[in-house]
Amino acid sequence: FCDIRNFTGLTEVLQADVGKLVNCIATVVHEGVAAHHGAPNKNIGDAFLLVWQPKGKISLKLVADSALRSYVQIIVMLRKSSKIKAWERRHEVQRWIPGFTVHLGYGLHFGWAIECAIGSKRKVDASYLSPHVNLASRLEAATKQYGTKILMSGDIVNLLSEKVRQLVRLLDRVTVKGSENPMDLYTYDVAENTDHVPASVEDLGTEDFWDHVPPCTDVEFRTAHRNALELYLGGQDGTYADWPRACEMLAQWPEDGPSAAILEYMRSNCASTNGGAPDWWQGYRGLTDK
Repeated sequence: FCDIRNFTGLTEVLQADVGKLVNCIATVVHEGVAAHHGAPNKNIGDAFLLVWQPKGKISLKLVADSALRSYVQIIVMLRKSSKIKAWERRHEVQRWIPGFTVHLGYGLHFGWAIECAIGSKRKVDASYLSPHVNLASRLEAATKQYGTKILMSGDIVNLLSEKVRQLVRLLDRVTVKGSENPMDLYTYDVAENTDHVPASVEDLGTEDFWDHVPPCTDVEFRTAHRNALELYLGGQDGTYADWPRACEMLAQWPEDGPSAAILEYMRSNCASTNGGAPDWWQGYRGLTDK
C-alpha cells in the first residue's frame, strides 16, 4: 500500500490539474511494481493497492526482495523524473510549500488474501479481501509517526534474502488495530539525495541493484540502533528492558525519525521514580493511530 503525502493541500492548489499529477505518479508506481513480479490492483484517489504473488518458479524469497526493490526503485525514479520535477516547480505549488517535493508513504506486509470480484451489475472491481490488506494500509499510515518512507512487517522481512535482510533496520514492536499479535516493524533507509544512483537503475540486475542503491545508514549505525532497540524492548516479554540506557543511546540521533519516535514514547511512559520501563511493559506497544 502506498499513499501520496500532502494530497489534500495539492488538491486545493492544483484543483482540476491534480488528476494529471496523480496519473504521472501512478505511471512511475505501476511500472516499478509491474517490472518486479508485482501488479497494481487499485487506484484509490491518492493511494495505490499493490500486490506481489509467487507464480510458477518464482519463490517467496524472490517475491519479497522484488516487492521491497519496487518501493525503493519507485522512490528513486520519482526523484529523477523530469515530469515530476516540472510539477514540483510550479509557482502555485512552491508558493504553497516552498521547497515542496513529491513524497509517498509505503507499507509492506505478507499474508493471505481472497482474490475476487466485488460489486454488482452496476460496477465490478477485482480486489483482494483480507485483514492483511488492512495491516498493509495501517503500516503505510504509520510511516508518518516514525518519519520513514517505508514501513515493513517482520512477516515480510523474514522472507527476504539474507543479503537484503542485512540492509533493513528494526524500528519497533507493536500491535495495530485489527491484530492482537505483536508485530516487528522495519524500514529500509532510502537516501533523500539520489543523484548518485545511475539513471539506468531500472535495468540493474537483482544483485547489482542493492549495491547501487544501498541504505543511507551504515552497518555501524544499524548495529548500534539495534542494540538500543533491544534495551527498549527488553526481550519478548519486556523483562530485560533498560529504558534509561535505551534513552541515552537513542538521544545520540536526534535527527533520526524512528529514534525520536521511540524516545518520545519512552519519556512519556517511563516510571516516574527511575525512568525505567513501567510495570505493565511487555516488550511491545499499541499503535493508537491508524
